[in-house]
Amino acid sequence: MRLTERYDRLREADARRDEDGCLRAFHEIAGLADGPVADEGAPTPARVAWLRYDRPRRVDLLALRAGARPVAKFEDLDRRTALGLEQRLRSEGFRTAVVGPYARRFDVALSTPSGPAERYLVAASRGAEAEQVIEAERDRSPEGARRAGRLLGYPPCCVERFVALERTPEAASDGINEAALRALLDGPPVHWALHPLCSESPVGFVPCGGRCPLALDFARRVLAAVEREDPTGAAVLRAQLLRPMLIVRVGLFWIFDGAGEGSARRGSVRYSRVAAQDDPSLPWLYAWGARAVGASLARGDTVTLDEESLLAGEGGRTVARWALSQPMVPRWWLPRSEAL
Repeated sequence: MRLTERYDRLREADARRDEDGCLRAFHEIAGLADGPVADEGAPTPARVAWLRYDRPRRVDLLALRAGARPVAKFEDLDRRTALGLEQRLRSEGFRTAVVGPYARRFDVALSTPSGPAERYLVAASRGAEAEQVIEAERDRSPEGARRAGRLLGYPPCCVERFVALERTPEAASDGINEAALRALLDGPPVHWALHPLCSESPVGFVPCGGRCPLALDFARRVLAAVEREDPTGAAVLRAQLLRPMLIVRVGLFWIFDGAGEGSARRGSVRYSRVAAQDDPSLPWLYAWGARAVGASLARGDTVTLDEESLLAGEGGRTVARWALSQPMVPRWWLPRSEAL
């Protein structure tokens, strides 16, 4: 079953208030064979907007203004935000191009006809690159993706890897963003500066590998621009990118205040606090994520993942266990603190 259909099942079950159907559909999305479910209203982790596609990325604005990027694009904005951003960038001397309205496209969770056409993309550059990026992205072929990637300054190796992943069975089933995320996490340990799921990440693309030197060069340029403009903010950004995360889907994950060890498929985190990714456009997804997983994480202080199960513990005892279905869906983000 395609991931889009799994999201549809959860959305439809939630609309008819079918709790058993919601739990089954959420388990299908999250790759869980079974597990506990909390009562509605049980304490759950606080929600944070860790990854937002409907707001201009601050790091891209700073990098664009500093010349660390020749062109930047800001996707899935509402009309008011898009027009305000375009006006502001034009007043600063940038050339801009706007596309829209369109239905939000960043995630297969909203790829059905139920998604209204109300989103806009703004591209900006000092030269003609903004218009050229828009023209390249209208070409949905691999060559169009290559041209757009080159114009955006993405490393050629990362662009080619993305183009290749678009043709995989995993991308056909789960969407290119899910396929690219798992390909990255299942490879060599990923440098913290190449964080794939944070609005403060210096790279707005999925690199070809966790140690790609060209992607790290890109990250250095962007972080240097951020540090010159906002040294305190740069330190906060680094701390954000180093926090452990339990990733279920591109838009479904938990962030921990704590320390972890292990790899993407097998590891553990000891934590003092946990927060959940939030996106107000997906209330049905986060409500069931909170009941099916988040409430147990809120009770615990340790969480362990291997290829067969996910365990939450508190004070040395197990408070919840989830058996995993196959292929394995959850992954860890467990970055090391290392120089860039």
